[in-house]
Amino acid sequence: MRSSSSPPHPAATDPECRRGRSRKAPAFHVSVFKHMELPCGRDWAELPADAISCILHRLDQVELLIGGVAAVCRSWRRAAREEPELWRRIDLRDLPYIPPFQPEASLANIMSAALRLSAGQCHTFFGEILHDDHFLLLAEQAPLLKSLHLIKCHNISNQGFANAIKRFHMLDELELLWCLGHPQVLETIAGVCPGLRHFRLVNNSWGFGPNDERKAHAIARMRELRSLHIVSDKIDNEGLTVILDNCHNLQYLNMHDCWNINMDDNLSEKCAHINMDDCEYLLPYDSYSCCSYPFSCFDDYHDLSLSYYLGDDIDDMDEEHGRIIDIKSMCRYLC
Repeated sequence: MRSSSSPPHPAATDPECRRGRSRKAPAFHVSVFKHMELPCGRDWAELPADAISCILHRLDQVELLIGGVAAVCRSWRRAAREEPELWRRIDLRDLPYIPPFQPEASLANIMSAALRLSAGQCHTFFGEILHDDHFLLLAEQAPLLKSLHLIKCHNISNQGFANAIKRFHMLDELELLWCLGHPQVLETIAGVCPGLRHFRLVNNSWGFGPNDERKAHAIARMRELRSLHIVSDKIDNEGLTVILDNCHNLQYLNMHDCWNINMDDNLSEKCAHINMDDCEYLLPYDSYSCCSYPFSCFDDYHDLSLSYYLGDDIDDMDEEHGRIIDIKSMCRYLC
C-alpha cells in the first residue's frame, strides 16, 4: 500500500503526459440500436422545422417515398408532403433494381406521388424504363420542366413522345440515353423545343454503317444549342458540317465513338471556336442517389405496401402509433 507521503505518479502531474493521452469516445456496434429504448420524454415531432427539413434534404425521392420517413411521426410526414422544394429535382434512376420492386405498380405509384408532391414545381427529371403513360403523366404534372433525362425508355413510342414533349415549353436540356434515337423523334424535338440549349444523344449501336442524313438536319434546326453530345452515332463529315453551319451558338461539342467522322482541315476550321472534349460525358450520378444505398437498407420495409407510404390516410393512425420511431432508420438518416 502506497503511503500518503509517496510521490505521485509522473502521469498525474506531467502536463505533457496528460495532453498526450486523449480520451476516446466510446464506440458501439450498430446492432445496439435495435434494442435501444426511446429516451424518456423525447418527442421527435417537436424537432424544429428547420432541423427536419435539413434531414429530409439529405434523402433522395426513393428514401422519402418508400423509406422510413412516413413511419416517424405526423410532423415528418407533413414536412415531406408540404415542401415542394424537396421535389423540384426528381431522380428515379436505378429504382427497378431496389428490392422489393414491382415495375408496373411501384414505378407508377412513386412517380405519381413525387410529381403530386412537387406541386407543379419540378424542374429536373431523371427517369428509367418509362412507358407512354408515365411520360404523359410527367408532361401533365411538370409544366415548368427545364431538364429532362430519359434512360432506356424503349417502351415510349415515337407518337407518345411527340404528344408529351410538346408540353414542355421551358425545356432547356434534353438527354436521350439508349432510346428514342429515331430521326422522327429528333425532328419532333427540333419543331417543338425551339429554346433547347443542351442536347445529348447516346445510341445503342456502334457508329458504323450508312448515315441517316435526317438526324443531322434535325439537329441543325436546334439553332439555340450551346452544347451537343452525340455518342455512338453514324453521323459523318457532311452531317456534322450541316450542324456547325446552322448552330452558330454552339460552345461545346463531344462526338464520342462516331467513327464515320474524319476531322479534316475544313471541320477543324469550323470547330476552332468550339470547346471539344475528348472525354466521355457521364451522367452526373449523385453521391446520395438511390443506387448508392446497399439493398439491405430496404429490408425493413419488405412487408409494407407502397400505398402505406404514399397515401394521405396514414395520418388516421392512432396517436400512440404515430409517435413510434424506427431507431435503426433514424440512425441512418442522422449520420
